[in-house]
Amino acid sequence: MNHWYKKMFEGNLVRYWLTVSDQRKEVTDMQFSFLRDVLKNGLVLDHCCGPGRISIPLSAYMPVVGLDLSMYLLQTAKTRARQTNATDLYLVRADMRYLPFRSEVFDDVINLWTSFGFFSEEENKRVLKEIAIVLKNEGVFALDIASPCWLLRNFRERDWTEKENHLSLEQRSVDWKTKRMKSKWIIVNKQTKEIDEISFDHRLYDLQELKELLSKEGLEVTQVYGSFKKEDFDEGASNRIVIVSRKK
Repeated sequence: MNHWYKKMFEGNLVRYWLTVSDQRKEVTDMQFSFLRDVLKNGLVLDHCCGPGRISIPLSAYMPVVGLDLSMYLLQTAKTRARQTNATDLYLVRADMRYLPFRSEVFDDVINLWTSFGFFSEEENKRVLKEIAIVLKNEGVFALDIASPCWLLRNFRERDWTEKENHLSLEQRSVDWKTKRMKSKWIIVNKQTKEIDEISFDHRLYDLQELKELLSKEGLEVTQVYGSFKKEDFDEGASNRIVIVSRKK
């Protein structure tokens, strides 16, 4: 497990990320409606499921396997699933670069909220290869990431955010040669006065690069949207790239 990942999703910082996730109900509802429309309604892999934000409501309509590396987030998902009586959700702890499933077992795979691109070029390719292996022929893979063009057009070196219990500072820089955005987060717990820091970087893939990566794994892009409202993707104006692909 990479050190930054362990610190972000297993330590004090995970409580902050959960407050961010829990305030996304409107987005969650929109994503849920979108997925109900585009998925095949068979066995779904929620790739990087976190606290079950999407897995839990989706499992009321189809069987879902939620995969994550964070034990803390999986325990949170398990607790929340019990509270909502979700019975068709199965949680698995694993590294997304090494999926512990047999070939062609899933009808659909979803990867949301920019959970792709945190590793090296070769490791990112491996993530997609693993997804293609476990996906059935004609299976759907839905990928949602931040649009790099929008990020760069609206680039800010730093942002302060204040929430009920936390104060956060995000500092950013872009390495144009490697196409990676470097981020440093400083989170202050206003109740305990604890300060946590984390630094990580993320590969910025544009639409053409993503199409080429997916194509190499036998994943044919069928639809591209600029949001979960199914708006047409506009490279300059859309803040998300939502890709629906099918395994051929």
